[in-house]
Amino acid sequence: MALNFRLATLKLFGQFPKTEEYEKRENDLREEDAKFSQFGESDEYKNFVALKEFAESEEPSKLKKDLLNQKYNGSTEHKQELELKSLRKNKAIRNYLQVKDSENLSFYRVIEQSGKPARYEELKEFVNTTEYKSQRKAHRKNNSPEFQKELEFINLQKDSELKRYLKLKKWKTLHDYFELEGSDKIKHYQELEAEVTSASFAERKKYLLSKNKFEQTEAYQKLSEYEALKKSKEIIWFLKLQGSKKFDEVIRWQLTFADEFNSKKLDTNKWLTRYFWGEALIHKGYSLAGDKHAYTDGNNLMLDGTSLKIITKKEQANSLSWDKRYGFFPNSFDFTSGIINTGQSFRQRYGKFEAKVKFTTASNIFHAFWLVGDTMLPHIDIFRQNGGKRPSVQGSIFWQSDDKIRKFKAPLSGFNFQNSYYILGLEWAPNKLTWKINGITYAETTANIPNAPAYLVFSSGVNGDNVNGQLPAEMNIEWVRCWEDTTLEH
Repeated sequence: MALNFRLATLKLFGQFPKTEEYEKRENDLREEDAKFSQFGESDEYKNFVALKEFAESEEPSKLKKDLLNQKYNGSTEHKQELELKSLRKNKAIRNYLQVKDSENLSFYRVIEQSGKPARYEELKEFVNTTEYKSQRKAHRKNNSPEFQKELEFINLQKDSELKRYLKLKKWKTLHDYFELEGSDKIKHYQELEAEVTSASFAERKKYLLSKNKFEQTEAYQKLSEYEALKKSKEIIWFLKLQGSKKFDEVIRWQLTFADEFNSKKLDTNKWLTRYFWGEALIHKGYSLAGDKHAYTDGNNLMLDGTSLKIITKKEQANSLSWDKRYGFFPNSFDFTSGIINTGQSFRQRYGKFEAKVKFTTASNIFHAFWLVGDTMLPHIDIFRQNGGKRPSVQGSIFWQSDDKIRKFKAPLSGFNFQNSYYILGLEWAPNKLTWKINGITYAETTANIPNAPAYLVFSSGVNGDNVNGQLPAEMNIEWVRCWEDTTLEH
């Protein structure tokens, strides 16, 4: 009573969810949960987690502290620069650098290689010997070869190139050059100068002098990336949901069976088009003794790519009826209809079972979505439109006790199932049955709960008189879905 009152109140105040809104909300929630799970496994999130761990570790602060202690003064680079500065002030090195690649050096070497200096020294030594000096007059008088050497010596003394050479030879600067040429000292100077004047040295010096060393590190780049990711809409969305219970219901229910009826042919791997026991025992369809219709093998089913229609028609047909006293017997019918079930393909104990349906509301015509196992009882109607004089919709359960059939019925009124789709469902737990419409509970019971697996059945038919003006009648099924409760031990 309280549940019906709540349902009526929600409708009265416009708070009962419209089917499209409820379906969209449920689908959006499942899609968001799938996106949430997918994002949790993405490279972007894994990178964020790794960056977060790095940012919260001691490594960045330790690195920052170490870098603050790195100064130019006292560094290897600073020492190298000071040494080079000192060497550049060294007189001998300065002289070396002055002569190196100079024209004086080039001239000196050309004259030396010409042989003039050596010849000059040779003649100078000859003319200054005691022997030559004592006989000079005789040599001059005879114009001897020895005197010719003196004349050659005198000419060399007048040679301007040789004079310049001899002057350079006494030059202290040139002397320093030859002292350092090829020495370890000058090699060290040259290597040091090459290092200190290199682009790489300039970069290192600039870095050591900079006040933003940490900002130049990979660690800083990681921290910057982490801060940027923290502002990412997807990360904010994910972290907000990470500790919430928003997806608890989605996670709780695992899809075990579904048919969207989005093809133009029934999936016979899922559905039988006759009673399960008709297929199992005699490989034929049949109707119950009280039915006024014959169940055809799919002739009263129509799929248009968006839904399945079970159509009840006025037409003659011969089939079988079943009565528990007489068994199967031939019968003639004035009406035909359809039935589908998953007796061969899918059975489940406990869970959630839903279908999106609309159907013709007419007296003496019924439509039903029900669960049954290997025995006719217990039997659960997820919904049934009773075909009496005043058609009504209800959820119900039937069971046997003390050789009597017992039942629990929960009427559902105030809904136009003929013009609008509704999602009718049942949650079956070990200790409770809960009937819902568009996610809103309208009935529940905790007594006589079945505990054996059951299969799905959709059926329509005629169970009264005076229906001619109301046919054909249809039950439209847009989809059916079943879920297993992951919180239960099976």
